[in-house]
Amino acid sequence: MTKLFDQLEVLGLILLDDAPQTPGSEEAIRIAANAIQFICSTGQDNALEEYVQSLHAGAPPLVIGRFATKAEAEAAMAARRWPVHVAAVLIGDDYYTAMFVPATGRTHLVRAETLDFYLQAMADERLKPSGLSFATKEEAEAWMNQQPTPPQQVVIDVAGAPYLAAYHHRIDYRVLYPLPAPTPPSQEP
Repeated sequence: MTKLFDQLEVLGLILLDDAPQTPGSEEAIRIAANAIQFICSTGQDNALEEYVQSLHAGAPPLVIGRFATKAEAEAAMAARRWPVHVAAVLIGDDYYTAMFVPATGRTHLVRAETLDFYLQAMADERLKPSGLSFATKEEAEAWMNQQPTPPQQVVIDVAGAPYLAAYHHRIDYRVLYPLPAPTPPSQEP
């Protein structure tokens, strides 16, 4: 990935040389430049690099935390110094969107279909099976937990069924998700 600082120069050149004609473009470029400056000045450039790599690797959608219960997640969100405006969290193995609502002064948690869409996309990509096969889910979990750095996602076989062994690298969480059947091809001519 090109260094973020270099991208600031590119954005500046676009503003100076190719002044965009679309209304709001200059403001959007300035906001992007400010975001890059913020990321660099707060030491988050490596986190952004990891995020981009995880997108290319087909890793599970990013989450900021995992909680056993909704009450635990609500308490953690309420305890944050700055409220989360919008972010994804796991409650158990289900995705929720955490959204701060200024009118209530609370961060609300709403179940999201993020995981369903992600798993369907992985199934539809027909990822090549790894060749790893386990008789039980417990055996597969034991294998996954023995990996020093697990793959962000790999298809394995558990008792004859396809599973996605996934690694949420930002929260160091390993999980097995059963894969749905791939979407049948369209019959339209």
